Amino acid sequence: MKLNFYLVVYLFTSSICIAQDTIITNSIVLKNTHVIGFSPMSRKVEEINGFVFGVGHIDNKYVVKQTINGFNLEVNPAPAIGAFIGFFYIMYLPEIIEKNSKRKDNVKINTEPSLKILNWNKTPHLKINGLNISTGCFFTTTSMNGLNISLANKFNNFNGISITPLGTIINNQNGISIGLINANNNLKGSVFGVYNQTYKLDGAQFGIVNFVRKNSGIQIGVFNRSFSRGFQIGLWNKNSKRSFPVINW
Repeated sequence: MKLNFYLVVYLFTSSICIAQDTIITNSIVLKNTHVIGFSPMSRKVEEINGFVFGVGHIDNKYVVKQTINGFNLEVNPAPAIGAFIGFFYIMYLPEIIEKNSKRKDNVKINTEPSLKILNWNKTPHLKINGLNISTGCFFTTTSMNGLNISLANKFNNFNGISITPLGTIINNQNGISIGLINANNNLKGSVFGVYNQTYKLDGAQFGIVNFVRKNSGIQIGVFNRSFSRGFQIGLWNKNSKRSFPVINW
């Protein structure tokens, strides 16, 4: 009798384990993974382990997240679009100046800007692990671990090295950014540029002009401005306590 009971229990538990293995196996099979892909990526593609080529990744409300493990190469039309917008503003610049000069400004100017960058919620949440080479920038929320070489870019979370002639905008950065303009919300690393802007600094800024809201690192430049305390080296340094040339703290 006991032998029969144990036999029934064994068969029952074995069937559960087999069913669980089947479910796990099916879930792996259902994941849409490719070796080569094109951008903008299809909403059916969840992961690329290899190479992606195209015109760039854009906002897509039908996709939750996508991952690229490998090399992302883009011929992005963003620079051409930016040039067109710039040309448009130059054409209508006199009218814009005249219109703004007639407008009554009753808003009190904030002498201490927050230096906070917003708008990080576009879908899909793209993640890149590897190398990104692009002529433009991403038009969706992107996080990256690796090396970025592009004209300009914007990341949610970035761990690695970003080299951009125009500059990089990053929410949370661990690593190095090199570009004309660098803006970060949280910086644990270093930035090198003409103009650097950081909300919370736990690293170093190297530039002509450096701005920081909460400074727990170091600023090295011609003009350094901190809206809190912090160590500064430059021609002119200003923080919440004092203004001083060469070295300030």
